[in-house]
Amino acid sequence: MTRGLVRKLLLRLRTRADVRRVPAHLRDDRLPVRPTAQQLRDATAAVESRHHRNADELAALLLAVDRNGDPGLVAETGQLLLRAHPRVWLMLDVVARRVWWRAPRWSAVAVQRLSRGEYSPLGLTLAAFHPDGHVREAAVARLAELHDTLAVPALTLRACDWVPQVRDRARPALEHRLAEPSTAMLVAALALALGERREGRWLAGRIETAFREGPVELLTAALAVPDRRTRRTAHLTALAAGRLDLTQMLHAAEHDDDLPTRVRCAEAAVKTAAAAKTFDLVRPLLSSGTAVVRAEAVQLLAREGDTAPAVAALADLSPTVRAVAQTALRRAGSDPAEQYRRLVTASLPEPGAIAGLGETGTADDAGLIPCWLDHPRPRGRAAAVRALRRLGAADPDTLSAMLTDPSGVVTRQVTIALRPWASRLDLARLRELLTANNPHHIRTAAYRLLHEGDTWTRLLIDLELVADPSMQDLARSDIAAWLTREAATTYSMPQGRTADALTRHLYDAEDALGPDQVRLLRFHLGLKPPSTV
Repeated sequence: MTRGLVRKLLLRLRTRADVRRVPAHLRDDRLPVRPTAQQLRDATAAVESRHHRNADELAALLLAVDRNGDPGLVAETGQLLLRAHPRVWLMLDVVARRVWWRAPRWSAVAVQRLSRGEYSPLGLTLAAFHPDGHVREAAVARLAELHDTLAVPALTLRACDWVPQVRDRARPALEHRLAEPSTAMLVAALALALGERREGRWLAGRIETAFREGPVELLTAALAVPDRRTRRTAHLTALAAGRLDLTQMLHAAEHDDDLPTRVRCAEAAVKTAAAAKTFDLVRPLLSSGTAVVRAEAVQLLAREGDTAPAVAALADLSPTVRAVAQTALRRAGSDPAEQYRRLVTASLPEPGAIAGLGETGTADDAGLIPCWLDHPRPRGRAAAVRALRRLGAADPDTLSAMLTDPSGVVTRQVTIALRPWASRLDLARLRELLTANNPHHIRTAAYRLLHEGDTWTRLLIDLELVADPSMQDLARSDIAAWLTREAATTYSMPQGRTADALTRHLYDAEDALGPDQVRLLRFHLGLKPPSTV
């Protein structure tokens, strides 16, 4: 019956007058002559690394393997595709259609083989990527009967085909395969990746339903698959359906490498532990590498009367964890600022302790901070600068000397602290820091502070840097922002030496900015092109 269906489908192919022979007028195929397994592995790895330009090469190699027909290479290629990331299949679904057009003679032969039932799983898979919908439909009809794992990804893609007849044949073929955990996992990773396509929501919904209502074995397999999207969907769907126990939640919160999964499972674990009065089970979350997870554990234990974790978390590097710990201690009747004062006067306080005093202390505590502006750790120095700013004790003379700090973490905090005093800073020194012999983070700090000045200084600095390899992106972006949002409401015009300097810099920047943008700048600045060079 299927054979008759395929023949009927092939009779309707618009591009072929006779499937029993290859038309002589067709041009030669543009495919690799003798593909090797190494070429296939390299091309597949490149596509998995998001090098999309290699997808055409991979599709051409696959067609060439099928045309070559070497049994060993065909089998190895099939295994390579089964191990491939869903990204590879998604790219093949796009590029293989145009690669088929580069192989017209092999396309005609492939259609002949399909009509006669002379095909391999690889050949059927590639036929399922054919640009002709009738060929894809016939390939799907054959794939539906095929008991080979390689058929599963191809059927998954065609279940989301834009042609109704193709997807209507592929979907029933996938239904019974979803009951088998190993096959379902092969479908799941690709189906969820297809969920954003117009016709892909059906299959993604089926996978979510299987996670919500299917066998426990299938859900267990999904919670441990390497594909991050599948694990996340399985965890979140199972959480919503109440199918995860506390042990599973805690394991995911501690060990899963997907941040949304860790956070949601930690939140659910805390609620479950609180309801079951098993608070000690969440203590391992206190050492989690995820700040939100640590915060959830601190909050639960403090709510149940154990403030020791909150005290320990006061010096946490994460502001979120510190805020939860500070709130927990206040509710317990303790002043976190007193704890921070003791921590900051220690021999070498943690950066989080310095930051915490800035968050909870008063102006009277500012005297405890300056000695840590030379903290041996960059985060410690940055925390000291930030604490002084928050306590209203930032000294521009002291902090401006830190603009040459070897760490960008520090100079970013120094820049924020110095902005209110930008007009009082030594402009000559800032310009010296902006020169090309300084590290990028120091130049960026000087650039930000110079920008706090008047509009003409800002534009002069931008025009000086539009051709600088290290700073040109910042400068060009700022010029574009000024033209878009501020130029029309800048009613004054540059005068005297400032106007002359802008005129010269606009002339010098024309190659970097282009004549149109330079012309627009001259218009808004009320400047004329220089009459002589």
